Amino acid sequence: MIKLGSVPFLNVKPLVFPLEEKLVQHDFLISYTSPSNLSTLLFDKEVDLGLIPVAELVKRGNYTIVPNISISSYGKVDSVVLLTRTEIKELKTVAVDVRSQSSTALLRIILEVFNKLSPIYIRREANEKFLDDVDGGMLIGNTGLKLRYFPPDGYRVFDLGEIWTNETGLPFVYAVYAVNEGIKLGRNLYALEMAKSIGLKIVKKIAKIESEKIGFSEEICLRYLTERIRYDLGEKEVTGILTYAKLLSDLDENRRIPDLKIYSE
Repeated sequence: MIKLGSVPFLNVKPLVFPLEEKLVQHDFLISYTSPSNLSTLLFDKEVDLGLIPVAELVKRGNYTIVPNISISSYGKVDSVVLLTRTEIKELKTVAVDVRSQSSTALLRIILEVFNKLSPIYIRREANEKFLDDVDGGMLIGNTGLKLRYFPPDGYRVFDLGEIWTNETGLPFVYAVYAVNEGIKLGRNLYALEMAKSIGLKIVKKIAKIESEKIGFSEEICLRYLTERIRYDLGEKEVTGILTYAKLLSDLDENRRIPDLKIYSE
């Protein structure tokens, strides 16, 4: 069996639902955890293949990437949001979702590079006290999606995917399938490709099922999966990853721009 790690968010369902439901033949043992913890599990080789944050990919650089598959957006993403009581330019303290890596790094680029700010970041659990005593907060996943549509009174919502695309003209890639060294996927590479193809064909069914599980309307779920999240990994997405890596390296002298390696048998 090949240990496959994923995250428990709505945006991955078109990729993993066909695997979960055995609509595709595969040899995966699938587990779910937060993006930040999944990165640790992959690095420690407790999983063989993980849908990891791109921030982890550009940090480690020792993985190969499954071709043609990503979690990305071009413009609004809806599930990676910054909530503020003020204008962005006035932010001094910002809570960040502890589950996040790529989006926290994206927030740094938006605030420090695009807006020339130097805020204090406070890592917090995404609970009822998340926004206490800070000027704003960044949340991801299903929590971020909920707050995009139902923010607390007095808060403005900024979509980080939209800001990124407005500033760069590029898609933003949140996660990719990364493969540990020495792992041979065999027929399972085809299984990942087929799962994506089937998942996108039955996305209405997936939206209906997931809406009942997470308590969102079917309309919101379907719009999110069809109009916000993109699942390809083409030339523009690769350019987006490299641009993100370059901007992060400008913020952190210990980071380097990775040589992205595509998995092949």
